[in-house]
Amino acid sequence: MTPLPSHFQAFGITKVTVVHNPGSADEERFETEAHIQAKTAFFAVDTPIYEGDVVEFPDPRGGIARKVAASVDVNNPTGSSFRGMEHIHVTWGTTPPPHVPPVRRLSIENLHAEVIRSSSDLFADGHYEAAVSEAFKSIEVRVRNMTSASQSGVKLMGDAFGGSEPRIAVAQAPGLSGRDEQEGFAALFRGSMLGVRNPRAHELFQPRDPQQALEYLGFASLLHRRLDVATVP
Repeated sequence: MTPLPSHFQAFGITKVTVVHNPGSADEERFETEAHIQAKTAFFAVDTPIYEGDVVEFPDPRGGIARKVAASVDVNNPTGSSFRGMEHIHVTWGTTPPPHVPPVRRLSIENLHAEVIRSSSDLFADGHYEAAVSEAFKSIEVRVRNMTSASQSGVKLMGDAFGGSEPRIAVAQAPGLSGRDEQEGFAALFRGSMLGVRNPRAHELFQPRDPQQALEYLGFASLLHRRLDVATVP
């Protein structure tokens, strides 16, 4: 991109980040320079900025200011007498959009390392049912190792997470909320063995459906991440 004309540079240039499609799965960002004012901003004439884009720049009070480009006017006059006057004039919207994090598409690369270790090769080769089975087997093995227990399946999960003094504490909140959280995750761990790990549950599994398999693997990843922050009293 070409630099801003010198008469804008004389009033100060700020490094900014321009955000296309803010808050969506197609969000894109790039850095450039601009002359920032309270209600407007000026960019180099070839800057790819459009209506609806968000511009982020340092707030002198601290943090990051966010402005939305309500209108974008390209001023590119012709003729030698206008050379050096080319620029883009952006007018800010009255209210900047709230910050919404980009949506992350679910993919196996984003899942817990234990799920990737146990299931990624099987998933990549199209063995979806086996990939899911191995992911939940890895949870069973991990819980057994954490508790030094000999049980398996539903009984293992009930003994590990249930009761007034669970062998694995996964609750993060204190008091009643923590007890509810522990009970809820105990049900999820038990349910994972009863509804997914249990061989009889595989009758409902669609062996050629990668999306269904990926959603099951996401559930396994959630349980592994909860074990990451669990304590064994």
